[in-house]
Amino acid sequence: MRSSTAKVVVVFVGEGLMTPFLRDYMTQNITGIQWLASEALVTASVFSGREYYPYMGGTIGFGIRKGHIPTLGDFLQSVNPKRYPDNVLVHELWESLYGCSPFPSSVTQMPSCSGQESLLEQHSAYMNTSSPSVAYNVYKAVYAIAHSLHNLILCQPGRGPFQNNSCAQSNNIHPWQLQHYLQEVNFQIGGEVVDFDAKGDSVPYYDIINWQRGTEGNIEFVNVGLFDGTKAVGQKLLIQEDRIMWAGHQSEASCTHCVFTFIRCQLLMFCRLRWS
Repeated sequence: MRSSTAKVVVVFVGEGLMTPFLRDYMTQNITGIQWLASEALVTASVFSGREYYPYMGGTIGFGIRKGHIPTLGDFLQSVNPKRYPDNVLVHELWESLYGCSPFPSSVTQMPSCSGQESLLEQHSAYMNTSSPSVAYNVYKAVYAIAHSLHNLILCQPGRGPFQNNSCAQSNNIHPWQLQHYLQEVNFQIGGEVVDFDAKGDSVPYYDIINWQRGTEGNIEFVNVGLFDGTKAVGQKLLIQEDRIMWAGHQSEASCTHCVFTFIRCQLLMFCRLRWS
């Protein structure tokens, strides 16, 4: 990349593959590149350290929408092996976090846990629910399945959507039958509409994330806009241009080349950059 004349780079990669590349990139001390990141990278906290800002500051891209899951934090605080003695995942969590077994047996070589281990006090990463993008989408998916099953069960014989106006058998549901109802769900969670288009794809909703310098020199992921696929044409994209910090710590720029027209199927169609 040192010999390349490109000043804008679109990167579709996750943090796992980006790590060795970025290590070499930083070793060569290459700066001044404007990165456009996919959703797999744009919220990767592993790159939020202050050592990354000179090379990755100004990165912008679409991130999976984050949202609030009511009572999730309270539930996480209540998790412990005594409360869920038959939950294998809780056992594995304790073994991974504390290096001990809550219920020792001849199968495991780990020492016994004391019973005093506290997730709240020792593992803030586990308790961090401020940006549960993946968890929030799983949360919505569970609700979508629940709504689909509810509508499937309420089907009246002779008025169903399948052959000869039949309904699905509630004790023998085929995946394609559930898929039919899944594509027709329409409900709201936290003010967000959850539904699917005619092709069965979920209606897109993205946060626009910008990597900016924090107070301690680290990288902070700042929301500078959104894309809402439920809005009318011309109103889907909202960008707070005055909040964007570009590569090289630039807050303002003009343009001769539009660098965003093809990102996310023309979701980000604005042009404000010129790279000399």
